[in-house]
Amino acid sequence: MSGLPRSGSTLLTALLNQNPEIYASTNSPLLDTIHYTEEYLLYKSEQYKATPNPEGAYKVISSISNNYYFNIPQNIIIDKSRGWVNQVKHIQDYISKEPKIICPVRDIQDILSSFLNLIYNSKTISFIDENLIKNKIEISNDNRCEYLMSPQGIIGQSYNAILQGIENNAEKYFLFVEYENLVKNPQEELNKIYDFLELPHYNHTFDNIKSKKDEDDKVYNLENMHKVRSKVEKIHRDNSKYLSDYIINKYKHMEFWKKRTQSYSIFGL
Repeated sequence: MSGLPRSGSTLLTALLNQNPEIYASTNSPLLDTIHYTEEYLLYKSEQYKATPNPEGAYKVISSISNNYYFNIPQNIIIDKSRGWVNQVKHIQDYISKEPKIICPVRDIQDILSSFLNLIYNSKTISFIDENLIKNKIEISNDNRCEYLMSPQGIIGQSYNAILQGIENNAEKYFLFVEYENLVKNPQEELNKIYDFLELPHYNHTFDNIKSKKDEDDKVYNLENMHKVRSKVEKIHRDNSKYLSDYIINKYKHMEFWKKRTQSYSIFGL
């Protein structure tokens, strides 16, 4: 699972975990572990360069995913990391030749508004404001949005990772799941996921949702970032409460998954 933040991935994980045949992870370090192990072994280790052992290196790296999930009884594991979309080669090299990546997405303005709402309801200084303070940038909603959408920001990184995956001809491995559709017709969207994964449908419940494993949001310095509501429902939020006309106009019509008639990039807008 690999998509945009604040787009329902935590909700989707909680729902998929209702199915006893599936284990859907929280944010996982698996991709980074594979990536950095490969980088060290194949490209940085002097000892490996001196005496290459491609078969041994392959066995080490390809065993990482099974070893990481050694204690999970389910045969179907959905690993969550926002980087999978532009790291399809890692999947094909070390996990599966036919990747299947679920991509939760949402209107960019709604994502920005959702982050700002979290900040206003948090008692601690968010990672967003920490970055602004560190770089001596005035704390304002406009600057918060600009940071989130920058190459270093969580939305910017995720958005462009998906674009890079598409540019690398990996889109055939993606299933986009729009947040609006998920909260309006959750069973219908889940059925699409099961069809995509080539699994039988499973009837879910949507009014008593619980996370199998909670994430410690103190690590991310933003309270309730991964809190799941007990009931699937659309939360109506007026984006103009948080977003200026400048931000609304700058980051509009960016939902390329809805209509791909032009090239999109958020950098340099």
